Amino acid sequence: MKNMSLNEVLNDNRYDKVKFMHFADAHIGHRQYNMKLRRDDIYMSFRTSIKECLDEDIDFAIFSGDLFHHKRVNARALRDAENGIDMLSEKGIPVIMIQGNHDSKLYKEDLTWIEYLHSKGKIVLLQGNFNDKGLVYKKHDTDNPGTNSGFIDFNDVRIFGLQYSGQRTKERLNVISDEINRVNKEYGEPKVTILIGHFGIEGHIPQINEGVSYNDLVQLEGLVDYLALGHIHKKYSHGDWIYNPGSLEAHNTREATWDLGYYISEIKPNGNLDVKHNLSKRRPFYRIEFSVDGCKNNDDVVKGLKNLIEEELKELKDLQDRKHYKSRGKKRNPIIDFRLEGLLQFSRSTLNINKLLEIIKQKTGAVKVQPNDKTESIESRRVLEDIENKASKIFDKNGQLNRKNLENTVFQMKIGEDSRYKGRENEISKLLMEIKINLLSDESIEKVIEDIRKKRREIFSSKVGTDENHKS
Repeated sequence: MKNMSLNEVLNDNRYDKVKFMHFADAHIGHRQYNMKLRRDDIYMSFRTSIKECLDEDIDFAIFSGDLFHHKRVNARALRDAENGIDMLSEKGIPVIMIQGNHDSKLYKEDLTWIEYLHSKGKIVLLQGNFNDKGLVYKKHDTDNPGTNSGFIDFNDVRIFGLQYSGQRTKERLNVISDEINRVNKEYGEPKVTILIGHFGIEGHIPQINEGVSYNDLVQLEGLVDYLALGHIHKKYSHGDWIYNPGSLEAHNTREATWDLGYYISEIKPNGNLDVKHNLSKRRPFYRIEFSVDGCKNNDDVVKGLKNLIEEELKELKDLQDRKHYKSRGKKRNPIIDFRLEGLLQFSRSTLNINKLLEIIKQKTGAVKVQPNDKTESIESRRVLEDIENKASKIFDKNGQLNRKNLENTVFQMKIGEDSRYKGRENEISKLLMEIKINLLSDESIEKVIEDIRKKRREIFSSKVGTDENHKS
């Protein structure tokens, strides 16, 4: 079947079983943390997954949306996508895909890059044609492909597409079954029906409620043999007909704990499917959590963190040794998610976060250390307690927070902690408020400094020249 034209591939009936690849959410062009390295990681995962599928001798590939990360695709991202697609097309393997929310807009304004690839014959883009009369699925015409098609027949396999539809997904799912039945009546019943969709199903990621329910898909069960989903980056399946492979690369630490990858499915002569999930090659993420409880100063934090990292290194190395985290058999340096927690017993101003990040980077070889400071300081706790005692000053009679009064209260509390400023809290607080307003108004630093000097002379006029602590 390899090295044939698309027409020859689609019309070739010599094969009694078919094997296909299903992947989604490549997000080519994504530069996580604004790093070129992460853009290259994402492309490597895309390319390596395709290469592994070629080794499996697949007959066609389906992609469930979000080939690109941005709607405005740059030249590098387009080249990377075409390079991967060409690996398949050069072997005579059709690439059939739909557009995800990152690939196109809900309201069409111009030709998208996915439509461009379709019109050039690089891929087959499937989507439903929705209008006032309902849904129409147009059969793919290899001689006159246009900018998209509705469905395509591959031997005894019929493939339909549903593009990203946002809040209209449920509404559109309600009319798909009738249109599939119409197509089957006109063109004959296929042995296997595949529907490619870019939407999520509720309940697979906590705190994320968007998506459809299984009840919204009941009318498709029995009509569709393989529902190939994308959009949700987590791998999941339901029954023996709904499959979501997950993204190819992790985009945060939570995703890094999931089984991300792609499916290889074989359609048996009797129409049954044998579906296998494969993990994609990607960069390892690792989380380091450190509590500052019990640390009396920054030196204690540094010492404690170094000891913790030594304990974590074995587990990190075990993670790096897993096959899908390696590149050409070599370990890949990780991305570290650094969580700092607990109650600071010392001033936050002496906590050197940059020093901690440098220690982690040196000891783990991380390409990136992403900090997340969740510590609470005793200073902050005391301020909050004092503010609670002064609630009448910062809330109006309706219980609404007055931001100006809150800032003034905090300033006066902090100023009052220095015995030199006793009795002058209100004047100095007003000065600080003026400084803040001037800085937010982009006043020149020189002008702000001059105003501070002038105000200090006014406030401390009785002490200027006698108290060294208050000289300008």
